[in-house]
Amino acid sequence: MNAETWAEIRRLYFVEGLSKRKIAGMMKMDRKTISRAIKMEEYKMKRIVSCSRLSKLDPYKKDIAELIERYKDISGERVYEEIKKKGYPGKISILRDYLCRIRDCKKEAYLRVETLPGEQAQVDWADCGSIKVGEHTRKLSCFVMVLSYSRLMYLEFTLSQRLEDFMRCHVNAFRFFGGVPENILYDNLKSVVLVRFGSRIRFNPQFEAFRGYYLFKSIPCNPGKGNEKGRVENGIKYVKRNFLVGRTFRSFSNLKIQSRDWRDKTANVRIHGTTHKRPVDLYELEKEKLMKLPDKDYDTSIVVAVKSTKDCRVKFDTNTYSVPFQSASKTLTLKAGPGKVMIYSDIKLIASHERSYEKYLAIEDPRHYEGLLAMKKRAKRYKMRDAFSVLGEGAEAYLRGMVASELNLSHHIEKILEMVNVYGKTEVLGAINHALKHDAFGCDYIKNIILQQRAKRGKKQIVNPISIIGSEEFANASVEERDLNLYDNLFVEEEN
Repeated sequence: MNAETWAEIRRLYFVEGLSKRKIAGMMKMDRKTISRAIKMEEYKMKRIVSCSRLSKLDPYKKDIAELIERYKDISGERVYEEIKKKGYPGKISILRDYLCRIRDCKKEAYLRVETLPGEQAQVDWADCGSIKVGEHTRKLSCFVMVLSYSRLMYLEFTLSQRLEDFMRCHVNAFRFFGGVPENILYDNLKSVVLVRFGSRIRFNPQFEAFRGYYLFKSIPCNPGKGNEKGRVENGIKYVKRNFLVGRTFRSFSNLKIQSRDWRDKTANVRIHGTTHKRPVDLYELEKEKLMKLPDKDYDTSIVVAVKSTKDCRVKFDTNTYSVPFQSASKTLTLKAGPGKVMIYSDIKLIASHERSYEKYLAIEDPRHYEGLLAMKKRAKRYKMRDAFSVLGEGAEAYLRGMVASELNLSHHIEKILEMVNVYGKTEVLGAINHALKHDAFGCDYIKNIILQQRAKRGKKQIVNPISIIGSEEFANASVEERDLNLYDNLFVEEEN
């Protein structure tokens, strides 16, 4: 059972009041399947692996419809010229075939269709230019929903038209209206319709799961028939001409505040040009006819898998958000709502941040780095102890002796390992075993023994040992230790 079928079954049962037997006959399905769909409060989405191949013309159909609506007699060649400017890669023959299908050469007369209270709403996006958010500019959109009977309007400005924002705006509109209309008209938005060939429509399954939760029926308009949702089209023009024009906005949040004030004190209390009544007054007759809202809102959060970096960050919407250092370089789940960004490891919440709508910011929680430096220092100490223990015979016993002597162990181990880099492991290990016989523990004893033994052999102290400047990886590199007597033997053999 797909999302569209599930949503329609629930609408027929809960809204139309049809029996399970009647629905089963209409849908040509088993009654057990109908019962299962009715009991299922939310539709569980399945991952879509592939989708049908689209026409080269699909991304430009909205532009074509707008040109035809604006210029009724525009030629196919002129339409081709305009969409070529927008990047259309196809030939004019495809465009001509499409125009033949959607165009009616006769002058079309429109019949105004009045709806009953609570029967219908109309929805569309409005492109509203751009707005400054912080140091960067972002595209600005406006979601508009209009109740067809009363003309009561809900509008909400957003910085994205993604599906999650589209559904969230629906939820906010339903809350504003205090209920859900039976039917909602849409343009052929990708959020609602994935593919359309004439009367054959493939709906977006994610949106179908959403509408099935609220029990309304989605009705896509016919291509190029903007008049079918004229109420919302007129509403968008009204927003652009009467709200956006001539106003200044200090910020995106200020724009939203002003828009709510204008909606409640101007748009919905004006005398409407068609009904000659105030939308708020007609709404009093309509609100009782709206379908009841569910007990809880649909979760419209953006949920994505993210990979944290080695410096404890995840990227979302051009910004980075910190995570606890224990979760560095791991695959995590990010859940973003309108105000919060939350990050999970499996099902455990590990980070929560205020969502930023600016660009290229690093949002950090200092607590995420607490303990990291101490852990690094402990790791370094353990690494040095391990390196000391494997120097050779006697090293581990000498380490235990230093521990028993209550010395500053890290300091003495570090100094003795430095001597290994200067004098070689063989010479240092010999001094360690010599000191061990006399219970002389500490780096000073080891250095004195080495210097005394070198003096007996007539070798000078190395004052400025070679130091590798660069990464710690090179400084801590180890090589196989060789017995230095090998070189003395070479000279002996040459003399022989």
